[in-house]
Amino acid sequence: MTDQTTLPVVYVVAAVFQNAKQEILLIQRPKNKPMPGLWEFPGGKIEPGEKPEEALVRELMEEIALVPITFTPLSFVSYTYDAFHIVLLPYLVTEWEGTFDLLEHQQGYMWVKAEDMHKFSKPTASQKVIEYISGN
Repeated sequence: MTDQTTLPVVYVVAAVFQNAKQEILLIQRPKNKPMPGLWEFPGGKIEPGEKPEEALVRELMEEIALVPITFTPLSFVSYTYDAFHIVLLPYLVTEWEGTFDLLEHQQGYMWVKAEDMHKFSKPTASQKVIEYISGN
């Protein structure tokens, strides 16, 4: 077992996109990154000196070519994986602009009803966000 006090802490933002049909956007992680093939919310690491909202806009442009217009912070997630500890700051995004595109070799995407999200393998931190938004 890893000594949890020595693990690096990674601060991450994620976008919980919700469309007019009340579906949530899930992105499948690239094959060449940790946790390949798992489904998660688009987002990424907050850079030093960057505000979370700035990181959200930057990461979404880099990953899927969308700019969030209307977004609201949700409850954060703090979770320890084997190699690092993550502090995940999710935002509910209900309005955006741009032309959606997978720009970082993601394997796919799906719009999913909240009640069907349990059918997809996800990183544990993403699962915690799903539990929060679904009220479970």
